[in-house]
Amino acid sequence: MANIQISQLSKSFGAHRVFDALDLEIPDRAYVCLLGPSGCGKSTLMRIISGLDSDHTGSIRFDGHAVESLSSADRDIGMAFQNYALYPHHTVEGNLRFPLLAPKQKGRWSSAEMTKRVHETADLLRITPLLHRTIDQLSGGQQQRVSLGRALIRHPKVLLLDEPVTHLDARLRFSMRSELKQIHKTMGTTTIHVTHDQQEALAMADVLVIMRNGRIEQSGPGMRIYRDPDNSFVAGFLGDAMRTLLTIELAGEGRARLDTYEFALPDDLASLVAQAPHREITLALPNTSFSIDPTGPLTGTVVAHEMIENTQRIVLKVAGQRIKLLSNRVERVKNGDGVRIRVGITDGMIFDKQSGQRLRA
Repeated sequence: MANIQISQLSKSFGAHRVFDALDLEIPDRAYVCLLGPSGCGKSTLMRIISGLDSDHTGSIRFDGHAVESLSSADRDIGMAFQNYALYPHHTVEGNLRFPLLAPKQKGRWSSAEMTKRVHETADLLRITPLLHRTIDQLSGGQQQRVSLGRALIRHPKVLLLDEPVTHLDARLRFSMRSELKQIHKTMGTTTIHVTHDQQEALAMADVLVIMRNGRIEQSGPGMRIYRDPDNSFVAGFLGDAMRTLLTIELAGEGRARLDTYEFALPDDLASLVAQAPHREITLALPNTSFSIDPTGPLTGTVVAHEMIENTQRIVLKVAGQRIKLLSNRVERVKNGDGVRIRVGITDGMIFDKQSGQRLRA
């Protein structure tokens, strides 16, 4: 297990600057998710931590010891990739045993010790009945367990997971998330899990690190970040399924305007807009704040709709912006329908439009 400290990390691909003096600390035994859109730098950061990418500046320390000069093998890291990277000509047992036969492990393991570790790992991952099967005889979920077992079998200080459940179907993804958390609880290995899936990150992480354009936008416990985002990017990206962000114009005296609809802001938000540096601000509201109402003050057009269990999700285009409406009442709508919308300005957050920063009391 290891505490990881990254300080002043800078990395470029040609003229493109990926990281510029990035700092991050990962607590010992934590399950950390690096979350962000494609191209934000999360996979590059994981490769740098692993030692697979050494062309960078800055310091990386495991438990206070510098590891920049160490190879990936010498950093005591286990890695599992989204494409599994298994050896098809080996059995499951052969794949699990392979890391123990690496040159860096030479002389460390007796045959009996290797067999014991293979069976312990197989039992942990519930793949003991599969040990004598070849890889092409396994399902996607079983292959993922073998890949994870191969990463864990040496009991590394750090476990790196690159989109580990992306290729699995929805049912297996849910099951594998639970298993990963249980394995982490059992072994206590410091784990870094890269994902672009917000729901997955919120479900898995002790510590969530949200990234954009090579920067860390916010880090901390996932639900705390969800409830208290520092900026509009975090509010929108992490709350995509449950939150709508709208650009509104301040109209003075605690009032605001969306298209032709002028409305009063609640007292808590009205007191904040006095410090807004610009007339345009971003208002974030729960998707449950919106309802279809024939007497509503806003007019919108249905652009998408679906049922999610017992809840209907409707996406509306209103004055060039998108509103995501969640309702427990089934609305009989189709794409292209014009509807009227009512808004309840409750549980809102306000952000400066230009900087994206949250306006706080």
